[in-house]
Amino acid sequence: MKKRTIARVVSTALAAAMLIGTVGVYAEDAYEGTEVAVDYSQAVDPQGADVVNGTFVATPEEKAALAAQMIGTENQFEGMNIGFSQHRIAGSEWYEQLVNFAQAEADYLGIKLTAFDANDDMNKQISDVETLVNLGMDSIIVNPYNSINVGLDTVTAAGIPLTVVNQAVEYSGTFTFVSADVQDSGYKGGYELARWYEENVGHKDEVKAFVLSSAPQEIESDRRRWGQVMGWNDYMLDKYGESNLKIVDFKYYQWLPEPAMNATLDVLQAHPDIDIIFSACDGGAQGVKAALEQIDRLGDIYFCSIDGRKDVLQWIKDGDKGIVADAYNDPRQMGKWAVYMAALQASGVSTPATFNTMNDLVTTENVDNYLDPNSTY
Repeated sequence: MKKRTIARVVSTALAAAMLIGTVGVYAEDAYEGTEVAVDYSQAVDPQGADVVNGTFVATPEEKAALAAQMIGTENQFEGMNIGFSQHRIAGSEWYEQLVNFAQAEADYLGIKLTAFDANDDMNKQISDVETLVNLGMDSIIVNPYNSINVGLDTVTAAGIPLTVVNQAVEYSGTFTFVSADVQDSGYKGGYELARWYEENVGHKDEVKAFVLSSAPQEIESDRRRWGQVMGWNDYMLDKYGESNLKIVDFKYYQWLPEPAMNATLDVLQAHPDIDIIFSACDGGAQGVKAALEQIDRLGDIYFCSIDGRKDVLQWIKDGDKGIVADAYNDPRQMGKWAVYMAALQASGVSTPATFNTMNDLVTTENVDNYLDPNSTY
């Protein structure tokens, strides 16, 4: 088993200046992330340069490969330089895992990955993207600050292949988008929450819901919310011909547990009779759990989430926290597939406009098939 140390470049003017002419070499003020243990013997080589009509297509089995399994063959793209602009790393285990596994995949493939952290500053991310273009990267990956164009046209104008990961973006240029199908994930979770509630609590003419959505101006956030609400409504429409869902409040929490906790506490003070909560991600679910614990309501209010974090899967298994469904949105899968897609593009292989990673739904009935206490996420 080989362990790779993950280094990321802090996006400062000094770091950018030091990088010019030294593609793939980290600046002196680079910092190291968590070591990622990868067993190269378990790598998956997509025979998916299965190319259909000239475009790479991965099989469902290849997409379902374990997160710690690398994609491709060792040193397949040796000497290639790929840039990665990440809008934020600090404070988010999800983003750390995304970048860590992008680096691990790059190391496996023989790619020099240069990663910038914009620290949630849109102007800095635009500058980071421009720097990567000026460095002459063979391919560039961007996880945008929000759904607004963050200098992506600069990449396209330079003729550099572009991969957008995680955050859907309003951009008409050519790129490959790597993410889970989060609207479908939300739909699965909302439908399962409705089914579970109906079977375990009983039918009510009105079910009061709090929608905990991630962030404004983010398509990613909107799609999760739309899916969850549609999933609940469809279950009820299929069974009764009408929906019993009443949304009593809606708040953003910026993908972070503490704002989610505070929002949940505020809403429950105003609406103590809430029945269910739709959480857009596991960071939100962590905040919901903390809030319910504070007011001694844990297990009384039921909720669903998206991400597939092992701690949240454990809560599903425990059966006493109120969470009944969590759809995978694994950052490790996205990180490694984004690098593989970017490398394919740089090597002249066409990649799909959208590449969806695995988004299985974990429920109270199948959690034992997915929960891995030794997982890094």
